Amino acid sequence: MMPRTADQSLEAKILKAAHRLWRLHGSKSLTLRAVAVAAGTTTTTVYKRFRNKEALLLALAELVQLRITEKTTSAPTIEESYRRFLKFADQHPHEYRLLWGPAWSELLGPGRPRPIKEWLLEKFAERFGGKPKDYALSYYALFLLVHGTASLLIVTHNRRTKTEMVDSCLAICDALVANTEVLRGRPLTRNAGLQSDRGVTPSVPDNNQRKFPLRRKTSRQSP
Repeated sequence: MMPRTADQSLEAKILKAAHRLWRLHGSKSLTLRAVAVAAGTTTTTVYKRFRNKEALLLALAELVQLRITEKTTSAPTIEESYRRFLKFADQHPHEYRLLWGPAWSELLGPGRPRPIKEWLLEKFAERFGGKPKDYALSYYALFLLVHGTASLLIVTHNRRTKTEMVDSCLAICDALVANTEVLRGRPLTRNAGLQSDRGVTPSVPDNNQRKFPLRRKTSRQSP
């Protein structure tokens, strides 16, 4: 039986070859046969470890997730964490595109670990008090802002435009963190914004109610 260390070495070799093909030619070139040739092994060997192209893409995305998680969660502060996240996306556009490609829904689906989210929630609770779950809305606000900006960065080549996007994103994120109490403890529901501070849904004006008085019609007189 092949030693486990040799098996791991071969798998790493296959993933390295797949990653190289991905960077050079995109997902269209990522067939099991092409990966086998690039890795210097057989298609059967690759198939034993990755049942199809989707499984291979998922494995590659997991490696990217490990790298971006390590970069982000080693930050000393919340503010530094999303700066590192954006920097990673800008410096590694191919990897970021891979992470949020077809495999992302399985990689971050229900029940799957989300280490960056857990780390940020803990950091919010340590800094502002309360429980980590109280800051779920703050996390999603940060994530959507940063991920949206990162998605634009990887398709933008103009350095001046990139700088403007990053500076704007960071200014908004910093303000969000500084004022996180506004979002603290709010429920993650679509109707949350309709609730007043007293928990009463504001009334919506009847369409039949007129906001402006009717203008009296005047008959046009002949000259």
